[in-house]
Amino acid sequence: METLNSCNTASLVLYTDIATNPWDIGKVRHLLRRLGYGLDQAQEAIALTQVPDVFIENYINTAANYAVSPAPSWAFWSASDYTNLNTERTAQIQQWYAQVFNDTINLDFRARMTLFWHNHFVTRIDDYQAPSWMYQYYNLLQTHALGNFKTLTKEMGKNESMLVFLNGVLNNRFNPNENYARELLELFTLGENNNYTQTDVVEASRALTGYNNFTELGAPIVFQQATFDDTPKTIFGATANYNHDSLIDHLFAVRANEISDFIVKKIYRAFVSPELPTQNIIDQLALTFRNANWEIQPVVKQLFKSEHFFDPEARATVIKDPLDCLVIFIKEANFNFPQISLNTLFYFTSILGQRYFNPVDVAGWQGDRDWINSSTITGRWQAQEYIMWTMWNIDQELFRNIALDNSASLNDPAVIAKDIVDRLVPQSLYTASDYALATTVFKGDVPENYYTTMQWNLNWGSVPFQVILLLQHIFRMPEFQLK
Repeated sequence: METLNSCNTASLVLYTDIATNPWDIGKVRHLLRRLGYGLDQAQEAIALTQVPDVFIENYINTAANYAVSPAPSWAFWSASDYTNLNTERTAQIQQWYAQVFNDTINLDFRARMTLFWHNHFVTRIDDYQAPSWMYQYYNLLQTHALGNFKTLTKEMGKNESMLVFLNGVLNNRFNPNENYARELLELFTLGENNNYTQTDVVEASRALTGYNNFTELGAPIVFQQATFDDTPKTIFGATANYNHDSLIDHLFAVRANEISDFIVKKIYRAFVSPELPTQNIIDQLALTFRNANWEIQPVVKQLFKSEHFFDPEARATVIKDPLDCLVIFIKEANFNFPQISLNTLFYFTSILGQRYFNPVDVAGWQGDRDWINSSTITGRWQAQEYIMWTMWNIDQELFRNIALDNSASLNDPAVIAKDIVDRLVPQSLYTASDYALATTVFKGDVPENYYTTMQWNLNWGSVPFQVILLLQHIFRMPEFQLK
């Protein structure tokens, strides 16, 4: 089902810094919250000194060149390598959750695209229960996050997590299983009911047979000729003895337009707006995708460097997912969050509906308004306050620094409150009274005469707690839930 068209009518022409449409802090933050998880104030200031398209080019290239996460000691363990499978498995999964949270904080657009593909090529660890397969699946996503989509599609069909999750390991010439073939076409490449038939699904499942040979949980699942359907199949009207790789080659050759359109729309909804633009925008991006032989970087660079991406209609149009809520706050507040507490953050994202390695179903998290309900909104406030109080117990002066780093004023509470609000929300609040309320909250219990006589300033002992009060207020703003 298509969404309504966006009100954003700007083109994909390269955005440039001009007096009537300057490269300002609002655009920098919009970019960094969408492509990554924000940066601190000093790093943002550096971005402002650079030519926009050069900064974006370097930002994406840097992310693409980050090293993948080092393999843990258990990266290729199978069941017989464990002394106590249940106990050790739980510890390994928790270890990898902490690693993924570190990656999310540190790897910027690489982490963002890894999560994007995880929510596209969905698997669920609850279904396969092997930490080694969990690591190998994540490594595959991370390796190809900004690489070649066709290559990622080929490799994903042979990945152990996917073979178990969508029953590819059960698919053999004696008893074909259509599950992965159906999702390959419906969810991973073409989109639902988009120029394929039930016959194509059946025949594709025969081409995908043979990946049945493994000995125990966590061990490699390898191809075996004996269970492969080594006979001709007719797929999209063409007959050949297709196997896994030749099926993917054929699919991308004869359904290139459908694939490029489907994937570009998915990228657009995730990074720009849940409402699609005019088809002309999608067509241009899809053409870039096909001309680049399915390389991802040319598409995202064209989109994120464009006037379309920086149009005001693109601002504050995406509801933060639970990871956004936590990680963007950590990075923009310039907190060095303790490693020992990272798994608690994953606990919070799980109860808020986003458990990494366990999307709700094969279609993934639908995002946007699905993230918000009467339970999750209060959970968001509690999760953000957990971060806040954790850092308070480490160093209260960090909260004074938020005010000092983000406001030009030392003694005007209205200016300081507005500057902190504007730091943490994607666009200005709607009315002056909204800012006045934030100012009142920020003033706290300090007597008014200290403000009117200008005796109070950011060096006062009460300031860290005043910032805490303001943050609690900001967390509850609808605007804070957007990016």
